[in-house]
Amino acid sequence: MLLNLYEMSQLSDSRKLTTVLLFLLLDLCFKRAESATSQADIDRHLEMGRDLLARGQLSDALTHYHAAVEGDPNNYLTYFKRGTVYLALGKSKFAINDFSRVLELKPDFIAARAQRGQVYLKMGDFDNAEVDLVNVLRMDPNNHDVNFQYARIDPARDQWALCLDVMQRGDFGTAIALLTQLLEICPWSVEIREARAQSYIRIGDRLAAVNDFRSVNRLSHDSTDGYYTLSKILYDLGDSGSALKEIRECLKLDPEHKDCFPFYKKIKKVDKVLMDAQSSLEEQRYADCTQYAEKLIKLEPDVPMMVYNGKQVLCSCLV
Repeated sequence: MLLNLYEMSQLSDSRKLTTVLLFLLLDLCFKRAESATSQADIDRHLEMGRDLLARGQLSDALTHYHAAVEGDPNNYLTYFKRGTVYLALGKSKFAINDFSRVLELKPDFIAARAQRGQVYLKMGDFDNAEVDLVNVLRMDPNNHDVNFQYARIDPARDQWALCLDVMQRGDFGTAIALLTQLLEICPWSVEIREARAQSYIRIGDRLAAVNDFRSVNRLSHDSTDGYYTLSKILYDLGDSGSALKEIRECLKLDPEHKDCFPFYKKIKKVDKVLMDAQSSLEEQRYADCTQYAEKLIKLEPDVPMMVYNGKQVLCSCLV
């Protein structure tokens, strides 16, 4: 029996509908399978992160927490865990970013707000520390740790103001003592550590200043001026190799930096002459050694430690 046109049309539509439903069903199955696999991967990264963290392998743990965050960017607990790893690594700015993200996703998560407030205090950001810790104490007034940290804010703020006043009056020895005390509360403060570095320079203790400037650069992550200043101090101390290393860090951030680039060319030239002089001495090529040492002295007659380096090599060449 032949089907009429109407029946054929209905049959065709029915087949099309069945095909569409089949594709939708398959798509849904694939998505569920993908979702299950993705969640399994996230759980695996979280578990490995926990295990590595327990073993003290912080950098490796951080890699797995990165992967977990990428897999589920709306899980506030994952951000919190990664933030605590950043804290353990001393990466305060990244920790702040993660704790802030936690509070965007879950504003009433007290632990994240308490942690962020304490990080702000360690960074010397007294105003933001006060805001966070006050909010925590409103919700949990008997929190011993938060009460302790909150009680430190006003004295630390007052001592920082005193440090600035003492430095302005030129009493850098007293300033160093006060700043050292303050850094026990605010060890991640770029401003406070840089103030102590500058105070060390003013009393002529450049080696101590080097340590503080290294900390400043590590905390800042993007301080071209810090790398330039540190490089200049190291160069003046006669350590052209270390000076070259620091100035390269500046150029990684800004390849055409107006101070770093010309200084880099200068250090590179001087360091090469010094290396050539030392190599000639080791290879007992004394005529070349003498030539390079004399060249080094002429290159930097106004930098006493570079002149000293040149004369030291020259004496060895002539012995």
